[in-house]
Formats: sequence, C-alpha cells, structure tokens
Amino acid sequence: MPWLHTLRVPTLILAGRRDPLDPVVNARLMACLIPDAEVHVVAGGGHLFLLDQPDDVVPVLTTFLDRPPRRSSPCH
Repeated sequence: MPWLHTLRVPTLILAGRRDPLDPVVNARLMACLIPDAEVHVVAGGGHLFLLDQPDDVVPVLTTFLDRPPRRSSPCH
C-alpha cells in the first residue's frame, strides 16, 4: 500500500459485493490511494465474479478501456 500513490495510469478496481476473502472496503481504500482510480462493485459477486458473472463484468471492462482517462480520483 505505501507505493499505490505512485501509480500514474487509470486504474479500474473490481470487487465482488459478497467476496468473503477480499471485502469491498479494500477496493475503496485502494481507490483512495491510487490517483485516477475507480471502483466497480459487482452486485452479488463473490470472490470468483470474473468467472461466475462475465456478463456483468465484460461491459464494465470494455467501457473503462474504451474511454479517455479521467483526470481526477473521487478521493483526490
């Protein structure tokens, strides 16, 4: 965590709402520490939401990758 503020690329942080191993609060904390980061929480998603819910995640990834970078983070 001490170096997250040094990242200088747009960052999408994905989190599953029901992930018992990596709680959503961790994703939100990372987003506050990484400039130009954003969080998307997958409703009903567990730890394997990328495999279990690809129809929910692929559009989020596509939108993130297709748009111009944001200039500010919600925490900066």
